[in-house]
Amino acid sequence: MALHLIKLAVGIESVSHLRERQRQRLAEAAGHGQDPRLRILTRNMPRRGDEIVGEGGSLYWVIKGHILVRQAITAIEPVTNAESNRRCAIYLDPELVGIRSRRSRPFQGWRYLEADRAPPDSAGGLGDENEAPPEMAADLRDMGLL
Repeated sequence: MALHLIKLAVGIESVSHLRERQRQRLAEAAGHGQDPRLRILTRNMPRRGDEIVGEGGSLYWVIKGHILVRQAITAIEPVTNAESNRRCAIYLDPELVGIRSRRSRPFQGWRYLEADRAPPDSAGGLGDENEAPPEMAADLRDMGLL
């Protein structure tokens, strides 16, 4: 079973905002001749990184208190920034995969997410305008109506 990571999308308002922000980062990287892969930088290297990448792990994004979307993790590598500080680069597949939303409490950094605790993918995919807002969907699911 795959091991995943979960991370807060700080400053992100919605899935479309996350998508746009990632497009901007890719365009900026291409414009500056940098690595064209989509990545996030974090201070700590996951000790179970080989397990995450080797078993098809994903990064689950928490947006406004709800786990709403995931992206496949393609690589995890140590990097050094301009100030010679060691960081960890987590490279992501650009495709955002919709999932069944679930509430999540705030936390710092990233956390491991075991496969049996990960929310399942959404049958409708992303961008379904008829879908209930995440808060409402979570409430309905808690009541057993979804």
